[in-house]
Amino acid sequence: MNSKLRFASGVSVLFTTLAFGHVMIKDTQGMMSLHDEGQLFIAVHTIVAIALGVLSLTGAFFLLVTRRRQNSN
Repeated sequence: MNSKLRFASGVSVLFTTLAFGHVMIKDTQGMMSLHDEGQLFIAVHTIVAIALGVLSLTGAFFLLVTRRRQNSN
């Protein structure tokens, strides 16, 4: 993959992850203020959101810092 395209992809994934995190925080705050019940759902929702955010940030990190490997052949 071209280095400019890899960098653009990494930045795109990074900003998308930050937007996702912002939406999940606002969504969780809204759910907690409206519903007294369903704490298990909110907890699972938060855990899944955090796991997806970590995976997405890991992908962005690898897109931004991974250098192209040279073939030894």
